[in-house]
Amino acid sequence: MKRDRFLKIALFLSGAFFFLGCKSDDPVKARQEAIKQLYKNGTVKIAIANSFVHNATKMWEGAVLAQEKINRDALLPVHLELVKYDDGGNTITGMKTAYEIASDEEICAVIGHGYSDISLSCSLIYQYFGILMFNYISTTHSLTERNNPLIFSNMPNDSDFGREIAQLCNQNGYSNVLIYYLENASGTSLSNAFEINCNKFGINVVSRDSYDMTTSPQEFERMAKRWKNNFIFDALFLAGRMPSIQYIIETLRQNGISCPILGADPFDDPLLTHALSKNENGRIFAVSNYDSESDNPRFKEFFAAFKEKYGEEPDQEALQVYDALTVLSRAIAMAHFANPSEIAEALRKENWKEAAGPYTFDKTGAIQDRTLTAKVFQNGAFVKLPAESTH
Repeated sequence: MKRDRFLKIALFLSGAFFFLGCKSDDPVKARQEAIKQLYKNGTVKIAIANSFVHNATKMWEGAVLAQEKINRDALLPVHLELVKYDDGGNTITGMKTAYEIASDEEICAVIGHGYSDISLSCSLIYQYFGILMFNYISTTHSLTERNNPLIFSNMPNDSDFGREIAQLCNQNGYSNVLIYYLENASGTSLSNAFEINCNKFGINVVSRDSYDMTTSPQEFERMAKRWKNNFIFDALFLAGRMPSIQYIIETLRQNGISCPILGADPFDDPLLTHALSKNENGRIFAVSNYDSESDNPRFKEFFAAFKEKYGEEPDQEALQVYDALTVLSRAIAMAHFANPSEIAEALRKENWKEAAGPYTFDKTGAIQDRTLTAKVFQNGAFVKLPAESTH
């Protein structure tokens, strides 16, 4: 089945490359010319791509808030235009969306996508067509390890999250843990990083199992019973995405597994916090890139502006895209042009200070020295753990 899936993807890619490639002998040069003309006419165009139907976040609201600030405060010498694309929440529709973005030669950059497997596939398409890709939320380290000069990420990668979650286990005295992960790019990479760091701390991984998007409720229950009856463990590490995270937690509790459950940034989701009961107080932990208690003045400004405009608090994706657009706009202004390669050069030159913290990009486009926040569930929300409880 996997071989057939990869074959379909390969055929899809080759066909699309042939079709779009016929438009120009040099798609990168054609894009540069179109971007240059649009810039002269007073506009920069950036695509925003996410699974807006499947991934119920406030990402688009954060993008609009940033766009309004950029245009109002003249952070760019030209007008910023955003184009919204829905990638459908899976790899095939995601790649189709990437080709749609590529067909608009006036787009200089894309901020997306919500899931790592989609981001990985689409990044190759953007590279071919000379579009700068700014990853705002995907955590897979493979994105910035391909030596693509047009890929940047303002999100720490799975290696960072795996290290911090293992550190949290060590600090809490969890010496025997289970690993359960979604078998996709991010879930596999994150669970690998966590297991490697468990070994460094002397934490015993008593069992490691995976599931996929087709795993049935009966299989989740069977797995829970197997763990309950055959293993002794202090905690469970769960790498997945909503809504399966919520369902797995419910299934574990229904089958008598009451141990602490730890995860990465997908846990720090309002959909999960609203679904958890007070019985989970002190039992669910998240390591997140989002610090809602930050004393950074830029974060406070963003938080207040978002709440004033939308009447509710922002989430992690709103903050990430807000910063991504702001940093991109400052880089375009510094480059005096929206040529993707010149934007990339400007991004690498500066230490950008934004709402989520400082942004320094290494030669691969990966963000450096970003502090993650350890949280625990208490009374309907994830709250920041005391400083002595974090790395």
